[in-house]
Amino acid sequence: MSLREPSGQYIDVADSFAPASNRFHHIIIVRVVFLVWSIASLALSISKEEDEDRFLYLGYLTHQGLIFSIAYQMSVCVLTLQRESLKQPNPDFQEGLSTSLKITWFLYALCVPTEIVITLLYWVLVYDGQGNIYYVTVFTHGILVFLILIDGNFVARIPLRLKQIVFVVIYGILYIVWTFIHSVSGIGNGSKDGEGIYDVLNWKDKPEKTAIVSAIICFVVIPVIYMLAWLLCLVGKGFAFNGTRRRLH
Repeated sequence: MSLREPSGQYIDVADSFAPASNRFHHIIIVRVVFLVWSIASLALSISKEEDEDRFLYLGYLTHQGLIFSIAYQMSVCVLTLQRESLKQPNPDFQEGLSTSLKITWFLYALCVPTEIVITLLYWVLVYDGQGNIYYVTVFTHGILVFLILIDGNFVARIPLRLKQIVFVVIYGILYIVWTFIHSVSGIGNGSKDGEGIYDVLNWKDKPEKTAIVSAIICFVVIPVIYMLAWLLCLVGKGFAFNGTRRRLH
């Protein structure tokens, strides 16, 4: 988690993660609104689940992404209020970054590409074009990713580093392992049909196809999406990918 830019300059910690807004406090207000919106949507999402399905609520990628996003939003709200956690470290000692900032940065680097992937995979692989589309579905597969991107790219200027792609790939692999365990263990899907948590990840009945899909997701889709998210945080004046909107110390 280096603050050093290719130019040799360093990211301004406070201005990049939680810009000061002493007069109107709009930064913390926007972030609290986003957080409350997400928590309310989580509560609605849980309430919509059948009683026999709630045991598996956190087994779904969508719901895990929502929890991680709320954790990020809570972390960044705390960071905004705890200004001492935004102290600029000595450039020669990156260990000077506060634990709160490291956690927030890690969660942001995980949530942005993960939420984009969740949204993409749902509308491409899961949604069949039939049935009603409910608010919770739209929030968890569209609105939420925009809230995270707005927070990191407009409310603040949180950078992504290429090395942080490791966080997302590891998480993707761990989730695929979970889908394998679920599929072959007989845990079940509550009131839902089938052995797999998702039809496209059915290890028990379609192991070869599932292995191919899983490999494509982990080693093609995730890296491509991460690169797009990385490029997005580099967009500067004139829509050039030069990082000129970065806030430097």
